Amino acid sequence: MKKYMLTFLLFTAGVAYSQPFQDNWESLDKRVTPQWWKDAKFGIFIHWGTYSVPGWSTKGNYAEWYQQGLQTTDTARQRFHREKFGSKTYYDLAPDFKAELFKPDEWAKLFEASGAKYIVLTSKHHDGYALWPSAEASKTWGFPWNASVIGPKRDLLGDLFKAVRKTSVRAGMYYSLYEWFNPLWLSNKPAYVDQHMWPQMKDLITNYQPDIFWTDGEWDAPAETWKSQQFLAWLFNESPVKDKIVVNDRWGSGVRFKHGGFFTPEYQPDLDFENHDWEESRGMGHSYGYNREEDAWDYNSTQSLVVALIDKVSRGGNFLLDIGPDEHGKIPPIMQERLLEVGDWLKLNGEAIYGTTRWIQPMQWSEGKRDYKMKANDHAGNWRATSDIMLKLTVDPDPGYAVKEVFFTYQPGTNSVYAITPKYPENNELILKDIQLPVGTTVTFLSNNQKLNWTQSGSNVIVNMPSFTEKIASIPYAYGVKIENFGRFNAKPMIKVSSNPKSPLSSIVSMTIPASTVVRYTTDGSTPTSQSPVYSNEFVPEKTLTVKAKAFSQDRLPSALVTQEVNVLQWREAHRVRNLLPGLFYQAFEVNATSMSDLVNLASVKQGTASAINISPLTRKENAALQFDGFLKITKDGIYTFYLSSDDGSILTIDDQVIIDHDGLHGNDEKQGVVALKKGYHKIQVDFFQATGGIDLKLLYSAAGLLKTVIPATALFHLP
Repeated sequence: MKKYMLTFLLFTAGVAYSQPFQDNWESLDKRVTPQWWKDAKFGIFIHWGTYSVPGWSTKGNYAEWYQQGLQTTDTARQRFHREKFGSKTYYDLAPDFKAELFKPDEWAKLFEASGAKYIVLTSKHHDGYALWPSAEASKTWGFPWNASVIGPKRDLLGDLFKAVRKTSVRAGMYYSLYEWFNPLWLSNKPAYVDQHMWPQMKDLITNYQPDIFWTDGEWDAPAETWKSQQFLAWLFNESPVKDKIVVNDRWGSGVRFKHGGFFTPEYQPDLDFENHDWEESRGMGHSYGYNREEDAWDYNSTQSLVVALIDKVSRGGNFLLDIGPDEHGKIPPIMQERLLEVGDWLKLNGEAIYGTTRWIQPMQWSEGKRDYKMKANDHAGNWRATSDIMLKLTVDPDPGYAVKEVFFTYQPGTNSVYAITPKYPENNELILKDIQLPVGTTVTFLSNNQKLNWTQSGSNVIVNMPSFTEKIASIPYAYGVKIENFGRFNAKPMIKVSSNPKSPLSSIVSMTIPASTVVRYTTDGSTPTSQSPVYSNEFVPEKTLTVKAKAFSQDRLPSALVTQEVNVLQWREAHRVRNLLPGLFYQAFEVNATSMSDLVNLASVKQGTASAINISPLTRKENAALQFDGFLKITKDGIYTFYLSSDDGSILTIDDQVIIDHDGLHGNDEKQGVVALKKGYHKIQVDFFQATGGIDLKLLYSAAGLLKTVIPATALFHLP
């Protein structure tokens, strides 16, 4: 018996050792995204299900969230439902999801013509209705709840995958981890994961073998509840798609923008992840699912969508553009038209998109302000999500504001730079700023393959474009030129700021030096040049300053600029206060905000005292805000690090100084700030706003002898 046991232990140890990925983020995050996805750049999202039957929400909201609004507090959706469907429940709508006009081969033909290289179809959204013959769906719900047994009575997922795989387009699927009203989820979350979610996911992976597995609905529980790390380890080590599968970052609350695969901003055009794979998704209007309330003017123009694609690709990302078919299986004509027009542009300019990478500078700005602000008449109060924002940022700015006048992409295989402008240049002269081209460099106009003349004018290049002819105007969304055998550049140095054991108020600055380069840096705010000081050893700044660095070499262009703020701390004395009461004073607001500036002079709808800094005092979970004020009790002198995580924006202020600025629309990620605090009471203020979608707010701290932890209620006070 001992012999057999020893053999078994050796075997299992060998199996564990041979697995390249372990079920922890440190191991899983080392997996490299398959190159095919990095090269693809453009994909099509498809939201389709029972929610397509009503196909309705108020403008600026998601139609695919119909059931959520219907069964909670969305009075507009409830009124619409009563008027159209009477006493029917949401589940009673499934038989009307017939998809009788669904022609998967026609869909696949359209997708290929659009220039998209992959699709992502909702296998199941948050309502739990499955587009494939999922036994778990009907079993767990206790009634028919998948497309093979109610509604279209066919395998919609399988039929589309078969059609798409006849083309050059790759097949991916979306899967929601949780289901709003699934009885098993509501009563027994571990059982839901083990008996419903995991079997469904393994069924999808094993039987449909997708190229992309795009998860969502993760925010309601941590990754440990979903057993996400274990699933990903199986997916990467043992599944039939282990070598080709691409995954995203939505695997548990607090995981998004931190772990998993590519990062997934949603209606967040200002987010940028230079050092990580990412993909922004959005609808053509605002809703992902079909919304019959949206009008033609609620849809982004083709030019706006083309420029959005260029913008993402120039910054190293992918673009996932959504369509919402109706309950009959028809893609609305306006969506088909947009896709075909994007495809027309890609036929001429695809080499500037597919297979490219981020260049030294992703874009060239004109002169002017860049801090665009929302206007009162912007639809749904959120210009980033619903207005033709890309046109405002490129061809139709407000007076005094700058535009992104040229985007750059780089093709490392051919050492070619592409310059793309959304607006045909005046006087037929395309000016490329701060670029020095070697004599004899070939520049080609992608619209007609014409070789173009150019001249060097100081630090700028002037490219002589052809006259704007009818042929050029036939695809007028953006215009690209190819600069051949130019653009290879050095990798960036990395600046590291670490604590100084000899002087806790100061920091040590060190830098990495890319191979075969010299790193030059400045500390006076200027951009490093070939004459700036050479970095050789770590140093300790004597005052707060900004370090800027670039890597230089003889055979490549200088690297992109790296910037790092370095703070030299000053002790902050405690305030002399008496008669403090437990907890922080808070104010709750109801506001459509995109930044903290929208809260200025705003009247609160609720006030009170809070024992913790979190979202619990909110009066609603969308279009809302909070402000916490009071005092933080520090029990001993120390250098304190604060960790502020939020979705959406937040700001931490201590003793009237901003310590962490985490403002703006973004997913749930964490920022840090460091401050030197004397023992006693210090003023603290936390501001937070929530737009739509995911929501979270947490503040933690740490210090010598104090592990990173949530600030306890015993440390929070306010004046009477």
